[in-house]
Amino acid sequence: MEADDFFSGYPQAKNLFEEIMYKISYLGAIRLEISKSQISLIGQSTFAYFWIPSRYLKGKSVAPLVLSIPLSYHDETVPWKEVTKIQEHWFMHHLEIWEKTSFTNSVLSVLATAFTGGKPIEK
Repeated sequence: MEADDFFSGYPQAKNLFEEIMYKISYLGAIRLEISKSQISLIGQSTFAYFWIPSRYLKGKSVAPLVLSIPLSYHDETVPWKEVTKIQEHWFMHHLEIWEKTSFTNSVLSVLATAFTGGKPIEK
């Protein structure tokens, strides 16, 4: 499946996805794995997922796109919609993407952290 197929009928979600991909292009090579339900972003390993809520939640006001990021810690720098413990020491962070302004510096920083392995970057 191609990205155009995944976003067919969801132009707003496609525009948001393209914007964030542009903003994180500096990270390095990112491969997309596209299934019927989500797009996985893969660097050295899978570091983020995108999915379209309105495919599954009919009749509700939902964000056009959701970004999910697995991290080895519970991040508190972004106002996440939900954070779920998925394994010992791993948390899945879900962010509703309503508009391009959702891609704050904090979100981009967390994506960079996930790209480098999901552990906080030491300063």
